[in-house]
Amino acid sequence: MIDQLEFLIRNIPNLLFGFPGYRPGGLSLSLLLTLLAIGAGFPIAIIVSQGLDSQRLLFRRLARLYVWVLRGIPLILLLLLVHQMTGGLRIFGLDRRPIFSAVIALTLYCSAYQASILLAGMRAIPKRLVESARLMGTKSGVSSRAVKLRYALHVMLPAFVGQSISMFKDTSVVIVLGVAELMTVARIILGSDASNAANWVSLYLFVGAFYFAVAFTFSRFAAKLERRQRNQDLIYSLSNY
Repeated sequence: MIDQLEFLIRNIPNLLFGFPGYRPGGLSLSLLLTLLAIGAGFPIAIIVSQGLDSQRLLFRRLARLYVWVLRGIPLILLLLLVHQMTGGLRIFGLDRRPIFSAVIALTLYCSAYQASILLAGMRAIPKRLVESARLMGTKSGVSSRAVKLRYALHVMLPAFVGQSISMFKDTSVVIVLGVAELMTVARIILGSDASNAANWVSLYLFVGAFYFAVAFTFSRFAAKLERRQRNQDLIYSLSNY
């Protein structure tokens, strides 16, 4: 037991930040991949959700095809396909690396789910709210941004948080590309040394505790933000009563 504890303590820096000379890695890289995927995927999701809600048949079908394809392909397969398709490319002067392929694949995958969430939120908007905006002379494009999108972000916050947590856990799949995120670092630490067999369970339980800690923090932060929004809505409603 003491040996396992010492093994875990000795490898905490590697699990958190990656190996020296190959940082960021470990948990920090998992968080970075999650933030990049969510941040880069959200503008794409806005465009796709507008296409899903469009009155034009062509835009609507293209947006649906985008969502269906990316949601229908397993993430591990999408990672491998993107990595193969970007082989030899230089984008913005950067050489192709597995981490670059991982960011692209995770962004595309994340944007498809975000677009579906935004669409569900926009379709939940009360008709009288949209009609009121139109009666005030608001153009269709402005109405979509100022009314529909804002309302969707407001009511679908729990779904966005759930999707973000799933995205964080899904970053473990990039182990197939050799990207040194948390699960990859854990696997490298254990290696093929038979003497580390006794540390497998304790190390993976430790890694699971890291995933739980981050997911729990996300959930608590979202719950706090949601309560604040409810209080603001209540104050706004009372002030206009």
